[in-house]
Amino acid sequence: MNIDGKTKLVGILGDPVSHSLSPRMQNAAFAAAGLNFCYVPLSVSHKELPAAIEGLRAMRFRGANVTIPHKVAAAKLLDCLDESAARTGAVNTIVSSGGGLTGHNTDGAGFISALTEATKLDFRRAPAVIFGAGGAARSVAVALAEKGVPRIAIINRTMEKASDLKALLMLEFPQVEAFAIGFKEDCADLIFSSKLLINATSLGMDGDLKRFPMAVDKLTEDHIVCDLVYRGAKETPLLAAAREKGATSMGGLAMLLHQGAASFKLWTGAEPPTEIMRSALESK
Repeated sequence: MNIDGKTKLVGILGDPVSHSLSPRMQNAAFAAAGLNFCYVPLSVSHKELPAAIEGLRAMRFRGANVTIPHKVAAAKLLDCLDESAARTGAVNTIVSSGGGLTGHNTDGAGFISALTEATKLDFRRAPAVIFGAGGAARSVAVALAEKGVPRIAIINRTMEKASDLKALLMLEFPQVEAFAIGFKEDCADLIFSSKLLINATSLGMDGDLKRFPMAVDKLTEDHIVCDLVYRGAKETPLLAAAREKGATSMGGLAMLLHQGAASFKLWTGAEPPTEIMRSALESK
């Protein structure tokens, strides 16, 4: 990689970011496309986020990705939001243009693209359970509602956040049956009667399933289980449990690929080299 005075910088803001495969994926894409861009990880705490976003502007970054736990907070710190970010209240992609910073959300579309690639799901017959109510959960919930799923249950540690997401769904998608449930509540029957189970929390990233509040014994071969976190080449414990039950599983790398490809296009205006990006993610 040749870095010079004309190199355009892109980063990822998060805490943690040391595990992120986005730098590997995006730098491979920039190189393949012959673009003088460089993508760097930026470890930013919650308190540092406002200063970090202003730093993007001051240092003339072309843009950035936003990851756990900043997606909702970042949406309140930018000059404007596109429709996807405004609707979900969460940002995963920032684009700098004319001195202004615009927030976008490619997570929802990325999730749907990954799920469609991996399955032949009829969304209209796929009740969903989502663990988490943060930025990723909001994006996925809205994307599923747009596809016509009949029911979405939000299970979260903080009931206030789960209720906020439920309210958003009820307002924007009154035809969707929405529930907000606490982690400590019994959700086994709800899981059994659902088609889609999605982990949109950081639980399981460390390889510990014991802290995950779900009844794995209710999983069947009819379920589709998606874990938005990833552990490199290792399978998350949730996906391992799903596989043992015969369920269809989808890891976080699939969504990472498709949301990253959409971000690439926003920053560069070029078509993303998706297969190059996929190979970069799959390489050890």
